[in-house]
Amino acid sequence: MEITTLAHNLRTHRPAGAPTLPDHFVWPRYEGLSVGNLAGTIGQALGAALPGVLPPLRDDLLDGLLDGVQRVVLVVIDALGWETLQDVMARRPDLIFHRLAAQGRLWPITTTFLSTTNSVLSVIHTGRAPLEHGLLAYSLFLREWQMAVEAISFSAIHRPFTGTLAEWGFEAEKFLPVPGIGQLLAVQGVASYALTLDAFVKTPLAVMHNRGMQNVFGYATASDFWLMLRRILEQRPGRGFVSAYWSAVDTLAHRLGPLDESGDAEIVSLALLMEEIFFNRLTPAARAGTLLLLTADHGQITTPPEAAILLDQHPVLLDALFLPPLGEGRVPFFHVRNGHYETVRQYLDDHFAGQFVFFSQDELLHSGLLGPGVPYAETPHRLGDIIGIATGNAYVARDAESVEKKPMLGRHGGLTPEEMLVPLLAVRLDF
Repeated sequence: MEITTLAHNLRTHRPAGAPTLPDHFVWPRYEGLSVGNLAGTIGQALGAALPGVLPPLRDDLLDGLLDGVQRVVLVVIDALGWETLQDVMARRPDLIFHRLAAQGRLWPITTTFLSTTNSVLSVIHTGRAPLEHGLLAYSLFLREWQMAVEAISFSAIHRPFTGTLAEWGFEAEKFLPVPGIGQLLAVQGVASYALTLDAFVKTPLAVMHNRGMQNVFGYATASDFWLMLRRILEQRPGRGFVSAYWSAVDTLAHRLGPLDESGDAEIVSLALLMEEIFFNRLTPAARAGTLLLLTADHGQITTPPEAAILLDQHPVLLDALFLPPLGEGRVPFFHVRNGHYETVRQYLDDHFAGQFVFFSQDELLHSGLLGPGVPYAETPHRLGDIIGIATGNAYVARDAESVEKKPMLGRHGGLTPEEMLVPLLAVRLDF
């Protein structure tokens, strides 16, 4: 199989019975070609049974790399889309990514839907589809708390990152209805560790994802990231799993757009530090039996201010909702007032046709976009009544002032190739 063949397959695939979608939309490949299949692969590589998780990655993607694996290192680089990485590598033939791909494998795969960090990382760290874990998007209506929250620090939506729910007794370790990979591996006698930014270590989202981990390490800078990752491998021999997360590519793409030079510089810098601090200094003992998997949670698409749909210009729509649209700017969840469903659906079709496609809650739940499995009881309530998916670079925003004060020139969440296609770099460190 060639990369171009797989990339074409990912861009054009539609399963039997799939809803009609724009031709350029990318379908999430939960059956073995997505980041959702990483947990199954990690268990497979380590000889650990992980009940309930999605199947492992398709055999031909990692052919020959799993034999004799004792440790798996998973590096997730937030917003490192497949197209972005390909572009950087084409212009920088000296980057270590070329050599690692030659020694191992480099493939495009899909992320999951919604293509947004807290949802995708929840898939990666549980091995369960969004339909089952229920942490669907950045902002959600939590029926159990009767409030709209920002679902990273789990704070009231209008007071983000203030720890609102924690003050009221929110227990992050009990929020997800499915176990984490650290918990599943621990039962099998496999130690696991996590590495994330210092500021993220104790956030509710990190606590949810790192349940069962023996230790969660924090880092301060990019050099510290690779140094800490190397030390974890060198100081903790034996069968194990290490999860590492880097966020800066996403941060820059949000602020300046995914095509800005800053993103290129960040990826190049990260690769150079990876080579010098991690690979060149890794001991033979730390390399032995170690498989590195490097991927991303999503890509990003350029979203200029003029692409914003300003909700304050649609009072008829807002009046028919009992909450402002939640979810993501590119995948808004509309919670409709009783008796106003048809009004809202007609309004959306009349005013936003060509910029969004719309699903009812039931249509989306049964579409397969959120993956296989039995829906978590709260998933329907968090989705709302109508869900939109941006077809181009559109997004919804409160008003012009909110766009001007905090412009986000890059966004994600939707089904475009820029958002959905991510790299899978797999290599044995004892090559």
